[in-house]
Amino acid sequence: MLTGTGTGTVPSTWETRAVEGPSLPTRRAAFTVVLFLVACSLPATLLIDFRVGGCVLALAALVGGTARALLPDYLCLGLLVRSRQQDVVTLYALGIAVAVASLNVPGG
Repeated sequence: MLTGTGTGTVPSTWETRAVEGPSLPTRRAAFTVVLFLVACSLPATLLIDFRVGGCVLALAALVGGTARALLPDYLCLGLLVRSRQQDVVTLYALGIAVAVASLNVPGG
């Protein structure tokens, strides 16, 4: 049993706080969409074509960047890594790079 001051109570720093606003699944909706697109890129790559899977992966990065740019911080849990500007630039650059690379692969 964890006790704070020996009185059998939990320390005040461990108290639960009521969080105002939307529920946790709602606040993670953007991250869930991006994660779903990333998960769809693997079967698309294996079953259809490398280029299709790469484009779906690029789409996931671009959707993440757009969500991070347009949605408030409390709706982007899972996408919050750095400052908003740096997250958006990083995700857009990654999405464009993956799209260009997947579309320029020879063969397929």
